[in-house]
Amino acid sequence: MALAFPFLIPYLTMPLLCRARYVLPTLLLGLMLVNASAFARPQKQKAQPIQPPMLQNPAVLAFIQDMGERHGFNQAELSAQFADQRPDARVIRIMAPAPTQLTPNWVAYRERFVNNRRINRGLQFWEAYADTLDKAAREYGVPAEIIVAIIGVETEYGRNMGSFNILNALASIGFYGERRREFFQSELEQYLLLARDNDMDLNSTRGSFAGALGIPQFMPSSQRRWGVDFDGNGKVDLIHSPVDAIGSVANFLKSHGWVKGDTPVVSVIPPEPLPVEFEKVDVKPGIQLEQYRDAGFRFVTRDTDRTPATLVTLSSPKAPTQYWLGFNNYYVITRYNRSAAYAMSVIELGEAVREARNSAQSVNESSALQ
Repeated sequence: MALAFPFLIPYLTMPLLCRARYVLPTLLLGLMLVNASAFARPQKQKAQPIQPPMLQNPAVLAFIQDMGERHGFNQAELSAQFADQRPDARVIRIMAPAPTQLTPNWVAYRERFVNNRRINRGLQFWEAYADTLDKAAREYGVPAEIIVAIIGVETEYGRNMGSFNILNALASIGFYGERRREFFQSELEQYLLLARDNDMDLNSTRGSFAGALGIPQFMPSSQRRWGVDFDGNGKVDLIHSPVDAIGSVANFLKSHGWVKGDTPVVSVIPPEPLPVEFEKVDVKPGIQLEQYRDAGFRFVTRDTDRTPATLVTLSSPKAPTQYWLGFNNYYVITRYNRSAAYAMSVIELGEAVREARNSAQSVNESSALQ
């Protein structure tokens, strides 16, 4: 998601693993309890308390008043939109800080996004919108495979755009969440402006639990800023128009500094043991290639010694750690989702779809010659 979210399900919480705690009872206690527990009736779970309507929250009332004063919204009509809204406990729970740091698992993360299903569907998507992808590559300098891969990772080419009411999700996090309330209140403001400008139905528009919407999973502010009417019908529609989605993804990446023709990453073999100063580096490239060479890193690239790079380190519990050097275009992909695993999944899915397309074209050309 463009500042949207796949970055709210980050690499370190994938996959979600729970650690159970066990108590070893004594044999005597077990014998004492076995008869009673064997025939005990299961207790009914307590019903979750019904949350009060959002209009009872003074912060929501102040927000509605502010939207009327600054943006000209009819406060009575906007209040009516919130009249039946109650905070969604599921959204608040998902967005809560993780209680513990979980073990990174790049292999599991990659398998979720770089697999035969997404590759085949990516090939179908590319074939269906080849002209549009070519146009986007010409105008923005972003390769077709990167655009295809981002859409594939985000929503599997529009198949999974989310089932949460966006108004409710943003308001739940913005007024009841444990963190980043100001950010999500701002996104709620942008969403209401977006809905008004595009005549969107606030009751039926669905998206992610964090309020991202459409085929590329843009947050409302991202759509208002970087959304493109690429099909030329007079409006930006990222929910129903794959053409607009393609142009908007390309525009987002170009606006964040994508450089045409530059390689995002190269594979690297680090020295052993890994020097301490490289154990934790910023996601933004900041160490020149000559410094990596001097430290014993082995890699092949056409970039100059002064080209900045960042060390991308992805580990798994039962597999060797993988390393890359990430350049500017790698960093640009992380502007969509600040996750090394996300960026590498996009890069590798894009490569896989491109190779599948090249192979299919070669087969077709061979068949035509026979």
